[in-house]
Amino acid sequence: MSSFTALDAHVPVPAPSAAFHSTTNPVDDFFGYSSRTHDSRHDRRISVAESSLAPPPYVEAPEYTKRDEPVTLAMFLFKFGFLFPPFWLMGIFILLSPLRAPPTATPSASWLPEKTDAERQVIIDRMRKAELKWARRCLYALVILVLVAVIISVSAWAILRS
Repeated sequence: MSSFTALDAHVPVPAPSAAFHSTTNPVDDFFGYSSRTHDSRHDRRISVAESSLAPPPYVEAPEYTKRDEPVTLAMFLFKFGFLFPPFWLMGIFILLSPLRAPPTATPSASWLPEKTDAERQVIIDRMRKAELKWARRCLYALVILVLVAVIISVSAWAILRS
């Protein structure tokens, strides 16, 4: 007769021990590979000492991602001038017009009331500098367009005449 009983059927078979893996590969040890899944470093819980490996908390965007130049009308006129070149002519008129703060009806309803006069002047200076830059680009684009049109016209006229 066999000495096997019903109680023996529920006893789990022991898992292979560390002695079973007597030889290990040094490369696997270096990269943390283990053929046993319960030895994997990905199965471990993160301890308090390892919590410093967590990503940093959210912070403001770095300075290099922020826009230095204010958005101006001349910038839009230059960009949309590629679709409708008369916008470049309108952008050139900005070179001739002065940039001033909006007129105020009452002193309490002034433009940027939370800013001091010096801060408002700095903002106007930055906007004027940007407007002039984009207005000059409108001028250059219109001059190039006219030159190309003149060259094509004279070339076509010379070819058709001969």
